[in-house]
Amino acid sequence: MARRYTQVEIDQLINDTDNFIKLHPEKTRNQILTLKNYYRKQAGMEQEGRLYKTWEVSAFNKETQEWETAVNHGYEYTPDPAELAEQFEPAIQAKITPTKRKRVESLGRTILVFGDSQIGYHRVFDPATGENELIPTHSESALSIVTQINADLRPNEIVNVSDTVDLAEFGRFDPQSDSFHRTLAPAFQRAHNLYAQLRADNPDAKITEVDSNHTARVHKNLMRKMPEMYGFVLPGEQYPLMTYYRLANLEPLGVEFISGYGGAEYIYGEEYCTPPIVFKHGTNSSSAPGATVRKEASQNPTTHVVRGHGHSYEHIIQTTRDGYDLHYIQLGTTCETTGAVPSYHSSINDMGRPVYRQENWSQQLMVIEDFGNGVYNFNTINIIDGIARYRGREYKGE
Repeated sequence: MARRYTQVEIDQLINDTDNFIKLHPEKTRNQILTLKNYYRKQAGMEQEGRLYKTWEVSAFNKETQEWETAVNHGYEYTPDPAELAEQFEPAIQAKITPTKRKRVESLGRTILVFGDSQIGYHRVFDPATGENELIPTHSESALSIVTQINADLRPNEIVNVSDTVDLAEFGRFDPQSDSFHRTLAPAFQRAHNLYAQLRADNPDAKITEVDSNHTARVHKNLMRKMPEMYGFVLPGEQYPLMTYYRLANLEPLGVEFISGYGGAEYIYGEEYCTPPIVFKHGTNSSSAPGATVRKEASQNPTTHVVRGHGHSYEHIIQTTRDGYDLHYIQLGTTCETTGAVPSYHSSINDMGRPVYRQENWSQQLMVIEDFGNGVYNFNTINIIDGIARYRGREYKGE
């Protein structure tokens, strides 16, 4: 709603414009000059200029019962060029001094996150050559990109949201072929080699993995078939033998494994007194886009959540009453997405080979920037056709 000025203010506007401008910093000079012209016209004040016409106008006044005559004057008004310049100031070329600051290399700490590698192999026998072929369920190109980015960035932490080894050998569904015959050893070895490469390229990083449903298959199969072996520890060792962590021999590589799928979580950033990040594998998933992270948001209204399990990327943000942006993220995979991983939609042909079928899955990893005060950037890195691009660099999976 437009402001109504008092008569005293209007008089000051017309007769003492400079002081009126000082008393009303909320308006620009151009706005005040326009306002001044408006009130001058309202007051019937003659504008400065050259008189070009006069005329008389007569009207009958009913109250006095007399005719009254008024003389009107017309002026040819030529505005002051200085006044026009004040009201319509053109933009002028700015003098910009380039910054001399150096490019910022890195602020705070960084966390490299990946998951759902589903490491494993189909063993296929070729009767023509008499040789065995190992067809991976994991994506060698995606895992190569993980190690390349780790070597380049040297993140402070590496977090794996698990399902590292697929363990289809222990799956609950009836096998479609014998392609998972004697494939456990190479799968565990590949997982060990992955972590060995990450550690060799980044010796000071903290490496953490959280338990998952596929990792827990070792424990479930043990309790069904050999419960007597539960908790068995080899002499001189600390960790039970019949576990994913021990079978992949991850302890010498300094990997911290948080066991207990369902409740296993790695909580990061509690010391900041701001919402921390909860890393976990996840127990629920939905085929409806965004439904999984929306459920996480409703169940975890005071933390960020970064998880796996769903094999496709989802991300939503909610803002708290305190002004914190909470991120709920389901990361994609680093496994094959075209039928090699056993799933509801996968199949095997009569030769024991996986049938090509593009799953509704995506390949991603993430780099989280921690600025040391509870403020984070969540940077998603998409892997498309075996290539990832990040910070102006291209990483080709080998």
